[in-house]
Amino acid sequence: MQLASQESALRSPNWSLIIIAAALVGVVVGYIYTLIAKPQLLPPVLRIGALREPMTVLVLGTDVVYSDRGRNLKADKDAFTGRSDTIMVCRLDPYRNSLGVLSIPRDTQVRISGYGTQKINAANALGGPYLAQTTVSQFLGIPIDHYIVLNVHGLVDLVNELGGITIDIPKKMQYMDWTAKLKIDLEPGVHTLTGNQAMGFVRFRHDALGDIGRVQRQELFMRAVLDRAMKPESWSHIPRLLEIAQKYINTDMSAGDLMMLAQYARGVPKANQFMAMMPGNFSGSGDWDVSKSDVRRMVARLTGSAFVTAEKEEMRIAVENASATKGLGNKLAKLLRERGYRHVFVRASNDERPSSLKRTRIIAQKGNPEDAEVVKADLQSHGDIVTASVGDIESSVTIMVGDDLAPVLAD
Repeated sequence: MQLASQESALRSPNWSLIIIAAALVGVVVGYIYTLIAKPQLLPPVLRIGALREPMTVLVLGTDVVYSDRGRNLKADKDAFTGRSDTIMVCRLDPYRNSLGVLSIPRDTQVRISGYGTQKINAANALGGPYLAQTTVSQFLGIPIDHYIVLNVHGLVDLVNELGGITIDIPKKMQYMDWTAKLKIDLEPGVHTLTGNQAMGFVRFRHDALGDIGRVQRQELFMRAVLDRAMKPESWSHIPRLLEIAQKYINTDMSAGDLMMLAQYARGVPKANQFMAMMPGNFSGSGDWDVSKSDVRRMVARLTGSAFVTAEKEEMRIAVENASATKGLGNKLAKLLRERGYRHVFVRASNDERPSSLKRTRIIAQKGNPEDAEVVKADLQSHGDIVTASVGDIESSVTIMVGDDLAPVLAD
């Protein structure tokens, strides 16, 4: 009788162990799925090869360098010693699960050690990435850990490998860039750009804002790249992207470090992404003059501090009607003035846009999402906040009025 009881016990399943094993399998499968499909839902420390400490990286995009100074100039596609067309300081902070990108206009006047006061884009041409890294570090007053120099021709292969980048082109762009031997011909509206088209988009500067407009479009491009990188199908392209990077990128980081940064950036939620351009004013010579107070304010924002324009009366609000309803911009401006905003102006809408904007965009122009939140509250929580310097450069907040505000303003 005792033997039969023992045999019965051996045949009986241990349901406790089965339930525990099933739960563990479920956790592992859920973790792997989240890591691949939605890494932004995981804390940074739980991601494979995770970034452990905050890191500041200088990203430079170099202009075309010619290998021959004779009559027939030939572009050197492998050169990294040109003037830096693009200057971005990226702050990756796993403690806050955030990604900050501060763009510095290339015509910003700074002091370059050993060369006096010059445009900041000259540092890389004068002394390579080390001098550029030192110059930007001294200008901002913060240490910079690493540098990445991207040759402009590498952008073409990187975008093509991703299958193109989808961007809402703000206006018609037609221009022949003789420096890069590039014909730029882009129509306004949402388009998926090829590598050559993307290079034309980020290099275009044939408008009233010149380099400042180019910086704004570079921010639009960066945001589009991050949106593309968050899609699960993009992860399989990472090995090939690193191969391309080894050809077109000069950096003091290893391939493993670049992989870690790419994985971290891919997992940062959009709400924790901060992009802004260094504020300033055009000087008499057309260069970009930046005050020390603006440098301190933007560096504080980059490294995690918050700042708010204390009163509505102090905010400068730009309104652009991007909806299908005429006069909506003026109605919104009137409403904002009634609610205490003293500095509100309406700027001309883009008549070239092929379709109306469905949802309002509230652009934190100077890296000030807290101010944008105040404005959004006064719009009955309508609209999406975009933290990037892609609005009116003289505003603190730019509102692109979408169709969703039509019922609100009708009342």
